[in-house]
Amino acid sequence: MKIVIVGEAFGEAEEKEGKPFVGSAGRVLDGILEEVGLPRAMCHITNVVMARPANNNFSIFYNGQHPTPELLQHRARLTEEIMSIQPNLIVCLGVEAMRAVCGDQYRSIEQWRGSIIQTPVGKAMPTIHPATILRQWLYRPAVVADFTKALTEMEFPEVKRRHRELVIGRDFNLVMAELERLKGVENVAFDIETETSQITCIGFSDRPDWAICIPFWFGASGSLWSQEEEVAIWRAIRDILEADAPKKIGQNGIYDMEFLRNTMSINVRGYDFDTMLGFHTLYPELPCGLDYLVSIYTDHPYYKYGRKSDSMDELFRYNATDAVLTFECADAIRAELIERGLENFYINNVHALIDPILGMQIRGVAFDSELREELRDEYQLELVRLQAKLETLAQRKININSPKQMKEWLYGSGGLGLVPRTKKRKETGEDTVSADEEALEALYKETGNEAIKTVIEMRGVSKILSTYLEVNLDDDKRIRCSYLIHGTETGRLSSRQTLRGTGTNLQNIPSGDIRRLFIADSGCVLINADLSQAEARVVAYLANETRLIRVFEGGGDIHRKNAANIFGCPEEEVTDEQRQLAKRVVHASNYGMGPRTFAKQIGCSEAEAKRLLNRYFATYPGIRNWHVAVADELRRKRQLTNPFGRKRVFFGRWGDSLTKEGLAFVPQSTVADIVNEAIIELDRAGYMVLLQVHDSLVVQVRTEALEEGVDRIRKALTKPIEINGRVLTIPVDVKVGKNWEDMEKWKSPVE
Repeated sequence: MKIVIVGEAFGEAEEKEGKPFVGSAGRVLDGILEEVGLPRAMCHITNVVMARPANNNFSIFYNGQHPTPELLQHRARLTEEIMSIQPNLIVCLGVEAMRAVCGDQYRSIEQWRGSIIQTPVGKAMPTIHPATILRQWLYRPAVVADFTKALTEMEFPEVKRRHRELVIGRDFNLVMAELERLKGVENVAFDIETETSQITCIGFSDRPDWAICIPFWFGASGSLWSQEEEVAIWRAIRDILEADAPKKIGQNGIYDMEFLRNTMSINVRGYDFDTMLGFHTLYPELPCGLDYLVSIYTDHPYYKYGRKSDSMDELFRYNATDAVLTFECADAIRAELIERGLENFYINNVHALIDPILGMQIRGVAFDSELREELRDEYQLELVRLQAKLETLAQRKININSPKQMKEWLYGSGGLGLVPRTKKRKETGEDTVSADEEALEALYKETGNEAIKTVIEMRGVSKILSTYLEVNLDDDKRIRCSYLIHGTETGRLSSRQTLRGTGTNLQNIPSGDIRRLFIADSGCVLINADLSQAEARVVAYLANETRLIRVFEGGGDIHRKNAANIFGCPEEEVTDEQRQLAKRVVHASNYGMGPRTFAKQIGCSEAEAKRLLNRYFATYPGIRNWHVAVADELRRKRQLTNPFGRKRVFFGRWGDSLTKEGLAFVPQSTVADIVNEAIIELDRAGYMVLLQVHDSLVVQVRTEALEEGVDRIRKALTKPIEINGRVLTIPVDVKVGKNWEDMEKWKSPVE
């Protein structure tokens, strides 16, 4: 046998049949072997323990972190078994197989999966256990990639790796010579390592077998260079990075480029490819860290532990390794983008976002610090008032941030004695008693208890205080965030606080007082441009639902018109409750929400929810037909494409949840690409885009250029899209103002 596959221990089915991998995990393994073209009959399959542990609990074989004598005996038996076969490759399924074959120093299967490791019993490759895939199906693509690698590795017993020369540049003349040479190459990958707001080292690679790390900080020993030498090195680095050629390659280059701009005033030009964004374009569901990419596209083993090493030499080797592997992965990812017809989409719709997003992150938004102090005082006083009110109503002191105290008060015999609300733990699937926001809202809806309502109000006030009024601003008193181009599967941007620990998620700012803090710079005004019912309109065109399209094209109060159609009454007779309900029915129906979930969401019986959904489908039958078409395409191709050419491969397990993901993907990604293209266009035209909040943009213009700015922004967002032979142009609602909250609907002077 050329290949041995090692599992951990028997399960129930294996115990009955007396052989490994014959149960549900075995069926997963068989499916993977079949997919990669490796017949099971060509594999010798075994386990570390050829028996079933009590309660399926493998930890009984450990005393703390140390294997018991019994486990050591099982490992010895496995070693003899492998040595008797002398395979070219041992595939270790799961952490216990990895530790048994490779050694106890290997502890994380997610880190080491896909790595080729030389062991005392032969060449080994760890990967995820099929039982883990049953719990989290998105591990499966990585295991398929690992077994694809195994097909090659099983043909020879040696560990064969590409030779990579890693140079640590300690000699000034060598460093300067290499930097001069790099000015003339076609492509160069670069990577920085940072510590305490300074650059520790920078790595460059212009081919897949060579990289140099240029260190600047040697820990306690300080810098290797004299001041004159360091200035000369940085000048040479600037000449490379600020020139259009060579073309630059990076992994999450936005981070490196922002850091270089903020600390060294270096503005990188000629940034040509980003491996993280390229891979995310190919497979938006999968991880896109460099360690994951390396495991898929190269023969290099896991190496990220070097980043945390106390050894500076280890850190410098790590930096050079990052650079050379980024270069190598870039070639493979570019080729795959071309193969899947995504090269142009990557260039025009993904890579083109880098400069605008970098500009938004560096620019930030002016923040009204004086108003923040006033609001902070007001909200702190309100919190004190609500705490006193709660203690009066509850007749006890309660720390609302203590889950234990909250559960005792809500559910205990000495408190309200309510029926406990539960939710499933993601990790285990077990039900656990909950006192979170969802539980509180449900309990208040059931009981109308004023004390519970007060707790909900207190948590809302506390969140505003901690998240927005006590947020760390940058030194220039502006607020910023980090936008993630790879943050969602749909192409919609996500955001979080900056890597400096300042700012916050600026896509989740509530209306009201907090938006007043976001202000225009002196002499400027803010424009908020919001696509109107964007996703619902896209769904109508995707479904080719003529009646619903007429509703949208007719203008006016869309939700009232829908309510009139759904409830079969004239528009003027539609109640506000019916209008609001119609709005929620549209969203639930478009995206395949079931009656049970919808009933829970709107607070009605399951039968009533089902009736409402069926009424919507009867009114607009094209929506149901579209659902069927999406499900059929997913079943046949496992891939969907939006009108812009964005593709998504769906790796999840087949079922209703996968279909719902598919129903959401095309409309959500279509709107995301409309907004993304507008950001790119406006940035190239010199407009200052400040914020992107899902379907809307906040742009700053000079006051005297307001009318021209509104017109330009509206045009950027209302580009026609062809869907099913029809042309869709989504209207834009525009408001203007000096702050983000107090804005007025724009009326052109011509109107």
